[in-house]
Amino acid sequence: MQTTTTPVRHRPVQIAPDTFVIQATQGEGEGPLAVHLNAMVIRGSQPVVVDTGAPVHREQYLEDLFALVEPADVRWVFISHDDPDHYGNAEAVMDACPNATLVANWFFCERLAAAGFGVPPTRWRWVGDGESFDAGDRTLVAVRPPAFDSPTTRGLFDPTTGVYWASDAYASPVPQARSS
Repeated sequence: MQTTTTPVRHRPVQIAPDTFVIQATQGEGEGPLAVHLNAMVIRGSQPVVVDTGAPVHREQYLEDLFALVEPADVRWVFISHDDPDHYGNAEAVMDACPNATLVANWFFCERLAAAGFGVPPTRWRWVGDGESFDAGDRTLVAVRPPAFDSPTTRGLFDPTTGVYWASDAYASPVPQARSS
């Protein structure tokens, strides 16, 4: 018999100055495992969205994201790799954020373009391992994590706060989702 449970409602958490994690979890509903499917927002002078969450959480993700930053203010959408829980709402975010540029590496864009990715290439910027981009009040650096599950994976390091978004490098199943 399969049981279903209501997803745990997580609230965004500030982890550093101007830096917030948008939290989500997904699991079987009865244990033993759940996994975190998080994203991040940097509210600097040129706000940056880091990963866009899973499509299954779209409504809550967009609500949380736009409670933290106005869509017209978002300038950058960094995607760490081509797993749906990281890019799953990229098209919706880019549609809502007319001034944003999608930042990823060439291989990510190539793989998703072949699958019909709906963000036009005129809104892409390629950044490879060790390369950086200027987000106004900070320079962000794409850095391959120490462990990864996709050849497109790049983490994002913010030297201003010391925060490193390591994509799935330290991901681990947990016994249950807990609300914050």
